[in-house]
Amino acid sequence: MNEDLLADKLLIAEMGARYCDACDRKDWDAALALFAKDAHLNASAVYGKIFDGHAQIREFFESAPDCLGHHATGFYSDVDSDTQATARLKMLTLFKRNTFTVDYDWELSKVDGEWKISTQSFNILGKQDLSPA
Repeated sequence: MNEDLLADKLLIAEMGARYCDACDRKDWDAALALFAKDAHLNASAVYGKIFDGHAQIREFFESAPDCLGHHATGFYSDVDSDTQATARLKMLTLFKRNTFTVDYDWELSKVDGEWKISTQSFNILGKQDLSPA
């Protein structure tokens, strides 16, 4: 693996950590900074809707149920070229009454020298209801 490829993979992996942190802090500006301005967030698996561009993606974040935490359990990426990559973020998302296992799939593009999410989609793999305390 050459140095440029390794650097790209590290930058993309850091984006995953920053995404989780921004969502947990409800810092939508920081979350949106990871997305290309014309990005697509495909929430069809949960909401039956695709959100296009920063304004609609912000709407998605602001209207989503309150999540106690996004815990990445694994992350990998494939850098296809100098400007295109894909990644999968394996995630446990914790809510007050249940927890989900989710795959977040990213298509990334390099925009002005920085990796940005051009498309995000997610697929819920499992759900566990939690007993009331």
